[in-house]
Amino acid sequence: MGENEADAANRAASEARAAAWARTMADRIPTGWIITGAGAVLLGATAAFGGLEPAPQPVPEELAVGEHYVGSDLEIAVLGAEVGGEVQGAGVVPDEGEETLIVTLEVTNLFSEPRIALAPHSLSGVHIDGVEIVRSDARRVEDDSVLSYLQPDVPTRVRLAWTIDADAIAPGDEVRLVLPDSTRSEGAFVTRGTYWSDVRTGAYVTVPVAAVPADREVVEP
Repeated sequence: MGENEADAANRAASEARAAAWARTMADRIPTGWIITGAGAVLLGATAAFGGLEPAPQPVPEELAVGEHYVGSDLEIAVLGAEVGGEVQGAGVVPDEGEETLIVTLEVTNLFSEPRIALAPHSLSGVHIDGVEIVRSDARRVEDDSVLSYLQPDVPTRVRLAWTIDADAIAPGDEVRLVLPDSTRSEGAFVTRGTYWSDVRTGAYVTVPVAAVPADREVVEP
């Protein structure tokens, strides 16, 4: 065998050994790493060409009094609104320069476990569009008892009471209530259990406001 042929044979043997080593190393790399790496390359290429298109957000529903809304694992119907001074059994007392707005709802917890009533993803997520709420309270209409939890599949008539600026709303006005939607997740690792996040507007309800009946207002002696 000549010198050139010997060199060629040596190169071929070296290339064969290198190829065998590469195949062995590739077999030892977990498939998940390969998939993750490919995903990173894909995301990098997507970002280089303008990024991912944001998912379209659903437009909040526009509802009227009495219409039922389902969102944030709740079913809610707004039944009415009243405004006045200090209201018996409301659970909040307006300071000077404030008034009380009462909103009556029928609420059903559609989740399989009890939920805190005044949480951001439940009744604290109900508010007035464009009006600042100073203090709030939630009570059962049937007995004026404090509503701490919403029980599963139990329709409950609820009176939400808010103190607001005295000039914000008057009898005869209309208010636009915001009803919440959110995303339910099951926690793992650091966060455990069920939680609701990404709280957002799910629907608007336009409600005419009446005056609180005089016999339900607290009169100073």
